[in-house]
Parts: sequence; C-alpha cells; structure tokens
Amino acid sequence: MTIKDILVHLGAGEHADSAKVFALQLAARAAAHVTAAAVAFDMPLPTPDAAGMAPDWSLADYETFAKVAEMRRSAAETSYKRFALAAPAGVETEFVLIQGFPEKARDDFARLARHFDLLVIAASNDRGEEPPDAGEASADLISSALFGSGRPLFIVPPAQGGPLRLEKALVCWDGGAQAARALAASMPLLAQARGVEVVCVTGEGERSKNLPGFGITRHLARHGIEAHLRELASSKDVGSALLDHARDIGADFLVMGGYGHWRVSELILGGATRTILAASSLPVFMAH
Repeated sequence: MTIKDILVHLGAGEHADSAKVFALQLAARAAAHVTAAAVAFDMPLPTPDAAGMAPDWSLADYETFAKVAEMRRSAAETSYKRFALAAPAGVETEFVLIQGFPEKARDDFARLARHFDLLVIAASNDRGEEPPDAGEASADLISSALFGSGRPLFIVPPAQGGPLRLEKALVCWDGGAQAARALAASMPLLAQARGVEVVCVTGEGERSKNLPGFGITRHLARHGIEAHLRELASSKDVGSALLDHARDIGADFLVMGGYGHWRVSELILGGATRTILAASSLPVFMAH
C-alpha cells in the first residue's frame, strides 16, 4: 500500500498546528492529496438530572448555542483557508465540515476516516486550553477514529516542529493482532526509513528464548526492510519503557498497536496506549 490519500483533523488552537504542518509535509513527500476535516458540535442534548428530568432551557439558551455553533463553523472555514494557503506546491487540499451532536459527530468523523489511507491528528491537549470555538476534544476524536475507523492514525504532539523527519522508526512489538495491524499499515513509511528497530518489552527477569519479534524481523526483511530486534527488559511500565528507549536511540516516530476495549459506554485504553498518547514527544503511528 502507498499513502496517497490523507485526512487531517483541522483542530483549533496552537496545539493543533504541528499536526497540520506534519500532514502537509507528509503529503508533499508522498505526493498525496489532503482532506482537512473540522468537527463543529451542535447544541448538546439536554442531560437529565438525578430525578430524570431534562433541564428547563430557555429560548436564550437555544440562541446562545446557535451562536456558538455558527462561531465554530466560521472558525473552521477560516482555519481551512490558512491551511490551504500553507500547502506546498503540488499538494492539493479540500475541506469538509462535520456537524452534529457530539457523539454523532465523533462517529461521523470515524466513518469519514475509513475513506482514507491515514488520519493525521494532534495529540490531546491535556492542559485544557483549546479555545471555545474548537468544538471538540482531541482525545475523544482520537479514540473514536482509532477504534471506529479501521484506519491508522498519525498522532502528532504539539512539540513536533521543523522539517518532517521519519528516518528512524521504533516499532513496538508484542506479537499481538493490534501490533501486527500497525506494522502492516506502516510498511510504506518503514520502507523509506533509514533505520528500523523492533522492540519487545519484558519485565526484568522475564527474558525468553523464543522472542515474540523473531519472525517479524524476517518478515520485514522479505519486504526489503532491514530491522534490528531488541528485547528490552525494564522494571517500568511498557509505555514508559518504550518512550525512554525512543529518546535514547533518537527515534523520529513510533509504530504501535492501539489497545483498549469498551465497557458500557466508556472506552478503557490499555496501559501502554494511554501512557504513550499522554506523554509521547514523538509522532505515534497507531492502528487498532
């Protein structure tokens, strides 16, 4: 597979700028088309109180919600105009606006992502500084797209800047189905990287003769990708161990499976997935 059709979340606020630049640089490198999608939530549905009664909203409340929705639409269109002007020569862009109640809009965003090779989205802004016209929370959209689109995501941290660097890849491998999907989807990137390291994290004293990554490096070699296998014994949790090792080797990006499951209406992220989404200073290529 080649990367020819990229979807980027047109997030609001400075924390989202790195993802937009990253998407345009990746498109220029891959000769790909970029679609910029903004998500503008409409008026939220009334939330019943403890007695099961819906709040008594006045006409003024509805008018306020309508003004906020219009502000979000206008901000999204303005943001896209700036995005399109920043596109490198030869990179074509287009715009799509997703509107609706929050849950439906997030689902629509995930369905839209199914029509692309790859989604680029900003890492969640844990400082809560997204402007009021943002209309969405990055964390919610990441979860919806990761677990509902069937497509890989490139999650870009705010600290990412400068020219696109995808020369050294760290592949997080545990032999699981999610890791296999992420690896397969990342092949176009790994084929162009100058260095690929496959890392298996084990607890201290848990070294095994049968490394779960043994066969996968052979598989990569058959695709012309020279990868080095490392078993990393660490007393830290898997996510922290991977991030520390990525810094030690000077990795440019991580490749990993996204783990999690739904419990009732709540998404429960796996420990390593949660840690890396919250703390990575590198772009993370993730698939579920």
